[in-house]
Amino acid sequence: MDLGLKGKVAVIMGGTSGVGLKTAEMFLQEGAKVAVCGRNEDRMKKAYEHLLAFGPENDIFASTCDVINKHDVTAFIDETAEKFGRIDILVNAAGQSVMGYFFDITDEQWEQQIQLKYFAIIYAVRAVYPYLKKQGGGRIININATLAKEPERHMVATAATRAGLMNLSKTLSQELAPDNILVNSVSLGLIRTDQWERRRKLNAPDIDPEEYYADLAQKRNIPLGRVGEPEEVAGAILFLASKQASYVSGTTIETAGALGKAL
Repeated sequence: MDLGLKGKVAVIMGGTSGVGLKTAEMFLQEGAKVAVCGRNEDRMKKAYEHLLAFGPENDIFASTCDVINKHDVTAFIDETAEKFGRIDILVNAAGQSVMGYFFDITDEQWEQQIQLKYFAIIYAVRAVYPYLKKQGGGRIININATLAKEPERHMVATAATRAGLMNLSKTLSQELAPDNILVNSVSLGLIRTDQWERRRKLNAPDIDPEEYYADLAQKRNIPLGRVGEPEEVAGAILFLASKQASYVSGTTIETAGALGKAL
């Protein structure tokens, strides 16, 4: 199936690891051009080298950028537009969770989650909007989590801000529709990302990874009986960016293996 992505330019905020990096791979395989960014320069350089296996050098732009720094975000998106001559797709993939109950979460942790779940998206949308409008439309895809609909007490700050991001995404879909800019979300369940790998290595370094994730899926009562893989999330992102999703806006696709009971 032709997704209609050849020649399109996709900006992936937080695209140097995990779901963001896998999404960049798959965009390149579809003939799109990609721009990825991250705070860590070493990780950014490794991501760039990694992506060269999936597309030509001229189709890849990688830069350091702190997604909660307005000036960094604007500069990165402007540089992307200058390099490729256009921007068609924005994927907001940067994110980090904070585990803890209400009285355990510090002010600094609350502020971090608010910055990542709100202002990182606000800055990116503001910066990319003129370029999408110039192209006659485009796509904005925000990575969210099932916590937005089904909060868990031990992740109160992340759950609360995720819920706000869902609301923001819905509102943006309505406000930007006259410009033919489609705004959607992909909501993650338990996905085998770098963040979960760090937790595994910290908490259970001696357990076989496959055994660890199988046990985790059982403990979390995931109906499909396993955790998800980054490419399964990236597939949903590419669909929302594709010509097949030209009348899809304001919605959320859950990639969670049937986890959760919220409608």
